[in-house]
Amino acid sequence: MTNRIRRQDLERLIQTATGKLLPTRVLVGGRVLNVFTGEMELADVALCGERIAYVGDLKNGGLQLPDSRRIIDVTDKVLVPGYIEPHAHPFQLYHPVTLAAEVLKGGTTTLINDNLFFFTRMDPDHWTRLLEELDRLPVKMLWWARLDAQAHLSEESRFLFGGDRVSGELKRPSVVQAGELTDWISLLEEDENQTRWVSEARKRGIRVEGHAPGASFRTLSRLAAAGVTGDHESISAGEVLDRLRLGYMTTLRHSSLRPDLPKLIKGLLQWKGEIPWHRLMLTTDGPTPPYLGRGFVDHALKTAMEAGCPPVRAYQMVTLNPAGYYRLDEHLGAIAPGRIADINILSSLEEPVPERVLVDGELVAEAGSLLCTFPEVDWAGYPTLQLRWKGWVRPKHLDKLPQASEGKIPVLRLLNPVITKLEWRESPEGTRPNLPLDGEDLLVALADRDGKWITKALVRGFGRNIDGLVSTYNGSEDLLLVGRNPAAMARAANRALEQGGAITWVQNGEEVYNLPLPLAGKTSLLPMSQLIPQTEEFLRRMKEHDHPFHDPIYTFLFLSSTHLPQVRLTADGLMQIKEKKVLVPAERLN
Repeated sequence: MTNRIRRQDLERLIQTATGKLLPTRVLVGGRVLNVFTGEMELADVALCGERIAYVGDLKNGGLQLPDSRRIIDVTDKVLVPGYIEPHAHPFQLYHPVTLAAEVLKGGTTTLINDNLFFFTRMDPDHWTRLLEELDRLPVKMLWWARLDAQAHLSEESRFLFGGDRVSGELKRPSVVQAGELTDWISLLEEDENQTRWVSEARKRGIRVEGHAPGASFRTLSRLAAAGVTGDHESISAGEVLDRLRLGYMTTLRHSSLRPDLPKLIKGLLQWKGEIPWHRLMLTTDGPTPPYLGRGFVDHALKTAMEAGCPPVRAYQMVTLNPAGYYRLDEHLGAIAPGRIADINILSSLEEPVPERVLVDGELVAEAGSLLCTFPEVDWAGYPTLQLRWKGWVRPKHLDKLPQASEGKIPVLRLLNPVITKLEWRESPEGTRPNLPLDGEDLLVALADRDGKWITKALVRGFGRNIDGLVSTYNGSEDLLLVGRNPAAMARAANRALEQGGAITWVQNGEEVYNLPLPLAGKTSLLPMSQLIPQTEEFLRRMKEHDHPFHDPIYTFLFLSSTHLPQVRLTADGLMQIKEKKVLVPAERLN
């Protein structure tokens, strides 16, 4: 998406607004939500190409109707701006094209995307070429520039977040945000790279997104002083207010991992002060495919209103507020003259799922179906997005449990889908017990994609009696294994690797689930219409094995991600995150 308008297009826009040219399209008879004032206005909307030339009564504006084929009758309908998702992760088993195709039907016309998956896997030239391909999609694609990896990288990978690579990302025209800043401790410790990049972002007018779950008011204050401008990690109304008081643009989250929005809205409505709605946004924060079946930003809007949020305020949080925050409000976020004509046509303000969707002045979706063609991306043309595994997993790599130097076995207890608590278990007579295991005890292991090392622990709270479950979808982009049977785990692992990546499950000697992930071992090439039911099947099987939480896919992602407490699997070994201390070293593979 460009934030510029060519001179000839501006001239045509002026001529249309002054009645010298006929509009290219007119929406007549609808009620328009004015997001600036909160008013509902009976108005016609005249378009000139991709932009809005006039909003109001056409006769009073001195404009004439075009040919009837260019008129859309929206009598008794409500018109609102296209929805903006300010915090998208376009690689949660899906990729940006399949995500965009799905969410456009629900009225999301702009995605502000995490670049992490592509930044760590692609060289700058290939990434530039992919951005150009994605720029052809009907959904507008804007991007973050990550400043840290969110996982403990191997030595050869750490160069990605050093030197000039990040600075180059900050210079891209489509980048509107730095972060999300998961390694904010380094910024407060005045890390040279972090402070340089935040300074560059501020000079370029780019926002800096924090990631500070559970942070105290004092810590949040220090981060604000260091240049952080927004945060989406509030899980209570009190945390929302802490961020608002410090001047943060505060994003209320309703994701498959953290469906917190009803509690946040209800808590804010109980506050005795005046709620600064203009400093709030909504995000779905990267829902996994099973939850996309419920909707995207449209679902978050519905949830907010059902929790008591005034409808106009809810719509402002997904249109004008993010557009203004990211300095895009001259172009996006409103149905007003000069803005891009991204418009959702609703049956009522209380029903955010649009009947029809316009993007750049063209009708692109109707009744939940796409009317436009999505350009294909030649994923095979990006060789670094193909998983390369240089070793194979054998049962002998998994037949013994890990053990600390004092003879105790580390146990990760899952407190929720992503937070772990470390426990220690005495080894029987100081030995290293063999698998298989019974009941809730499962081995969890992270194996190097180059076949050099493996890090192991016990895990409890993930499920019961799982023989061998393997995922190449995880935070460190290695191989994550969970199970009680070494032979089943090795079989599942090698089956996943044969396909260039997968989630594969072997139970009772049979392969009971397999989802190929050929794009860097993290992403399916299936359309969402197939991916959603296939991942729903995975959730169903996990429930049959007593998985206690609602989103095991995020558990895969975060078991090797080093920005959350308490203990994670890394290339160096089992790491205690706060102290960055290796408790049990990784074992060498042979």
